[in-house]
Amino acid sequence: MAETSFYSVTKGRQTPKASTDLCRMKGNGYCPKPLEQAAIFLSKKWTLSIIVTIGNFGTLRFNDLLKRIEGVTQKTLSERLKELGQYNLLARQAFPEKPPRVEYSLTRNGQKVRRAVLPLLQLAESQTFARGLMVGPTAVLLKQNLVHDKKWKHGK
Repeated sequence: MAETSFYSVTKGRQTPKASTDLCRMKGNGYCPKPLEQAAIFLSKKWTLSIIVTIGNFGTLRFNDLLKRIEGVTQKTLSERLKELGQYNLLARQAFPEKPPRVEYSLTRNGQKVRRAVLPLLQLAESQTFARGLMVGPTAVLLKQNLVHDKKWKHGK
């Protein structure tokens, strides 16, 4: 098995980038730890919305993002944009104009994340997922919540 850009477990041996990054999984296959770490960052509120929205429009200014992402505050948007820039998912271009103009766009890494997230977005929107055809406790909770939703009862 070829080593990934993060690390993998091959023939029972871990091959992490750094000796402090140890995989908790035993056996052959990919170590889930990098995905868990990515999920922690991507699950921060508004992060995925920002990535998808900028990806939908290519380049957006701060106020355009604020208008397009319903419910996000200026402070939170500013924090997430800074974090996305630090993770090299977002490019910030400032223009030497008066008044100052700043535009945000996805980097290649940001575009890769967006492409990886789109199938999840499509799954979340699908009727199959919404009807709880998953198995396990999540499906039971989802079904219970949907039964109490008047819109769901009427098929809207």
